[in-house]
Parts: sequence; C-alpha cells; structure tokens
Amino acid sequence: MSTMAEPLSKKPKLDDTVTGMDHDSPTAGKENAGETTTMGKANYAEGDTHDLMPLYYKHLFPAETMMKWLAYGNDSKRPSADNGFMQRREFCFTLEGDVFARYQSFKNSEDLRKALRQKVPTKIDLGPVFNVDPTKRAAYSGATGAGTVFAPVERELVMDIDMTDYDDVRTCCSAANICNKCWPLMTVAIKVIDAGLRADFGFKHLLWVYSGRRGIHVWVCDKRARHLTNEARAAVAEYFSVYKGTDASGTTKRVNLTVPLHPALRRAYDDVLRPYWLETILPNQELLVDDKTRENLLNMIPDASTRQKVESAFQKSDTSIQRWEKLEQIVSKAAKSALNAKDYTANRGIARCAYDIVFAHVYPRLDVEVSKHMNHLLKAPFCVHPKTGRVCVPMDPTKCEQFDPMAVPTVAQLLNEHDSNGGKVEATGMGAAVNVFNKTFWTALEKECELEMTVKSKENNATTTEW
Repeated sequence: MSTMAEPLSKKPKLDDTVTGMDHDSPTAGKENAGETTTMGKANYAEGDTHDLMPLYYKHLFPAETMMKWLAYGNDSKRPSADNGFMQRREFCFTLEGDVFARYQSFKNSEDLRKALRQKVPTKIDLGPVFNVDPTKRAAYSGATGAGTVFAPVERELVMDIDMTDYDDVRTCCSAANICNKCWPLMTVAIKVIDAGLRADFGFKHLLWVYSGRRGIHVWVCDKRARHLTNEARAAVAEYFSVYKGTDASGTTKRVNLTVPLHPALRRAYDDVLRPYWLETILPNQELLVDDKTRENLLNMIPDASTRQKVESAFQKSDTSIQRWEKLEQIVSKAAKSALNAKDYTANRGIARCAYDIVFAHVYPRLDVEVSKHMNHLLKAPFCVHPKTGRVCVPMDPTKCEQFDPMAVPTVAQLLNEHDSNGGKVEATGMGAAVNVFNKTFWTALEKECELEMTVKSKENNATTTEW
C-alpha cells in the first residue's frame, strides 16, 4: 500500500536522472485508447481497468483539486506565494509492468494531467516536498561543504492501516479479501485515530482515504504536521502503537497497557472499543466460538486457575457474547480475590487482562514505518486500484460507520455515469467524492492557507515599506 525509498521493479527501472516528462510511456500516443462509446451509450465493462485508465485520466481524475490541495495556497495568483513550491513535490508513477518512475514533478494541474494521459500509470504515489526540484536532484546529490544537499523539507504526516494486519482476528476473510463483517475494524481505527489526532495533538486538517481494496490512509495536513521531524513523526506513530504483536509462541497477543488506563486509551475504550467489541466484532467474528481464536484469546488470561474456570463456564454458554460476559464476571471476581489476599502482582495482571484482550483484537494496528519517515511514499487520493478497479475516495470520519467499501465506485461505473449524463463529472460518483474531499477537509484548510498568505503578504509589504 505504500513504498519506501527506491522501490524495486520487475522490469529495468526507467532512467530517473531525467525529468518525469521525458519517460516513454507504454501507452504513448494512446491517450484516446478505449474511447469506443459515444455520449449516452454507456457500456464500459468491469475488469478492463487498465484499458479504461486513459479515459479516466482524461475525463474524471480531479487533477485541479489535487494540485490546489498540494500547493497549500502557493499559486501564481498570490504575490506572497512560493511559485516554485509545487515543482519541489515528488510524484511517483507505477507504470505497466510494475516499473517505478520516481522523482517526477509538475508545475500545475495541466502538466499533471498531460503526464497522466501520456504515461497512464496504474498507481500514483506522493512523496515529500524537497528543497529543490526532484527532477534536478542529480545536480545536488553530491554537494559538499556549504553546497545544497538534496533533502525533503516538508511532508504530510501519514498513517496506513491494512486489513491484512488483522488476519488473526478475522474469521470471515483473510489476505486481501474483505466483507461487511470485518470492515468495522477499519471503522474503529478511523474513530480512535481521528479522535486522538484532534484531541491529543491538536491537529485539525485530516484527510481520510479508502485505499481502493483493503485499507485506509489518513493525511494530516496542518502546517505543524507537515514540518514534523522524523523523530516527531515516529513519536506520534508510537503513541498509537498499543498492539505489540505476539509473544515468542506466535499465538499470545501482547499490548502496551497499564491500569488505570491512560486517559486517551480510556476514551478509546469507552467510546469506541468496548461498544464495537460487544455489538459488532464478537458477534461478527464469533471469536469465542471459533476454536483457534478462542484458545488464543484465553491464553491472555495470566492466571491458570482463572483460565480453567472461564473454560468451564464456556461449556454452558453458546455465543461469543454470552461467553464474554462469563469471562468478565470470573476475571473480576478473581482480581478481587487476589487483592484481598494482598497478591498485588496477580491482581494487576488479572484485572488488566479483559482490557488486554479487547485492545489486542480491536485497537488500530498502524504500519508504523509508513509514518516515521518524511520521504516515505503513499498512494495518492483518487487513484484507481488496479485489482478492484475501485477509486481511492475520501471518507467522512464523522460518518465512517456508514462507509461501505463494496459500494465505492469503479472506474467502469464512473465512465458509464459520465457518458450517460452527457459528460457532467459533478453528476457522477467522482463528483460526490470531490464533495466529500471539500466538505470534510479542503474547505477549512483552504481558508487557513488563504489567511496565511494574506498575513505573509502584509509582512512582506511592511518590510518593503521599512526599506
């Protein structure tokens, strides 16, 4: 879902010492390929994703929306703008055959759309803003002394959550497959992380995006977030890293918890984790009925005697919900007994184990490496997943429980809508996706960027007057 540093390719890599516009495209000269229908006669078929991408990039991809966002107010219309800002942003295209074309840059949306139509990438990744145009990096890579060294200077704080990291929790699906029974795990992740980023770190401008297949991304775009050091990014990611994998046996889950819970974890537990655990995850996955998951879960009870009592109680209960209620009752009683016996170590372990179980199964599991480094690439919003044909659409975090990944429009569906309504993009699913982008994210951030540019302009004018 994301790429770090110089990705490997299945074919020889294109020469990355030249500009992005100089790469030969496997579909060069085929910008209109696949254009076999006329307006009003929609018959694009699912499964032909790559063949439909020239039309998608020509008619539907919101290049103007994306470039306006990535410019953060730095456009030629503003005298205080940094006119070279956009050309210092790295774009990476994955071309047909898994060929990676890195360090490309574009001046504006027209340049971006032209490149997309010429190269027809299967994926677009976004990297950082560098101190120089990345297409000219060769001139700076060997700089010494006081010379400029090619380096990233700005990048959104990003987070990546993949459903495959929950395969030990899911009994309904595995690997790249998803369904409405396991997708609530992503809903939980959005609710917990969104609340934490806003309440605990004070960030305001969060863009949530469906990955197009089995995961979600968040782009934290506050100016303060874009300028975080790698060390600060790692600290934020670690703040959300409660689940720590399994022990040496590979079966017993480990979490980083203390009792009483940290206020942020208490908020997550009360507001999100426990309700979803009882109302959705347990009944959907039947974790205490399925033999494998039940055994692994019981192993998280540290006291053997208590564990045996829970197992015995399970014989008289049928559903996971009923069994969980028994488990909580027995664990609570055992913790009190340990406390009365002044066995404080046993008391802490037993009292915490119910929390451990819930957090280990439901708390968000971030790919921390994606967040830690400024130069990490991440798939851009509005890409089309080549396997599913679905668009990486923005999501409304306040309505994330209503999001259905199986209902996300495919490129074929969008093109059919586009042709059947006379070419009105705003009347297609893409129009709806851009509306979500604006309403939940960009409108507020754009106002902040405009204010920043106004303040900067006044400061520049004041400095000029002083001279």
